[in-house]
Amino acid sequence: MTAEILEAYGPISRTRQYVGMAGAPAPISPRAITEHLDRHPSAISRDEFDAAIFALDDDFRTHWEEQQEKDKPKPPKKP
Repeated sequence: MTAEILEAYGPISRTRQYVGMAGAPAPISPRAITEHLDRHPSAISRDEFDAAIFALDDDFRTHWEEQQEKDKPKPPKKP
């Protein structure tokens, strides 16, 4: 079950759109999951599948935001 969800997350996440000047990753749409499941049916219930994909996506976007904050240039120190 875990492997199936992790394998599905890759192709589903590639349908993601990016928004804003920084190109922030938008959340995965339920439509992207539906399209994936239409091509690759699963024995996992749709509610569980959605919850797992959205949780992975939330983790990805949280990590992306943290990385953006970390990579932000720091203002110079005043003498």
